[in-house]
Amino acid sequence: MKRLMSLLATLALGFALAQGGPPNLSPEVRQRLEAYRPVFDLVGTIGLMDEVERQRGLAFTRAQATRLLPILRDLQTRTDLKPAEAERILTSIENNILTPAQLKWMDQTLLQRREEARQRREGGGQTPQTGQGNIQGPPGGRGGPLQAIAQGKPYNPFREQPRTADNLKNLIAWLSKK
Repeated sequence: MKRLMSLLATLALGFALAQGGPPNLSPEVRQRLEAYRPVFDLVGTIGLMDEVERQRGLAFTRAQATRLLPILRDLQTRTDLKPAEAERILTSIENNILTPAQLKWMDQTLLQRREEARQRREGGGQTPQTGQGNIQGPPGGRGGPLQAIAQGKPYNPFREQPRTADNLKNLIAWLSKK
C-alpha cells in the first residue's frame, strides 16, 4: 500500500506538471518543475518494478537483476539526481534491461493509474497525497519535492522521500536474492 501511495503521489505530481503545474507558482518555478519530469518518470518506473515480478511471464531474470542492481544502488547513494541523469538512467533501463513485454505492462499500468488519479481528482477535487485540492509533497519529505526543486536545492527522491527510498531498498534486497 505504501508503494502504491508513493507511486500515486508521483503520478499526481507528473499529471499536475502536465496540466501546467500547481497553482500560484511563478513561471520560473513551473519551468524548473517541468524540467524534473524525467526524475518523476524514473521514480514511477522503479516503483512498478516490484510488481512486474508478480505478472505471469514477466518476472526479472537473474541477468536483468545483475544489470539493475548497480544502477539502483547508485540511485540510493546520490545526493542529487539531475533530470539529465535520470533520463539517461531511464533510457538505459528501458532500452538495455527491460523486455518489450515488461515495458508494455509498465506503460499500460502507469496510464491506467494516471487515468484513475485524474478521475479521482475530477470526482472529488482531491489529490492522492494530501486529500486536498492542492499539490504538496508527501509527508516526511523535508518540505516535499516541490519545495526542494523550486528552491534549486539538491534533490534525490530515492533519498529525500522516505517511501520512495524504502521502495528502492526493498527492490534492491529482492533483486539481490535472484
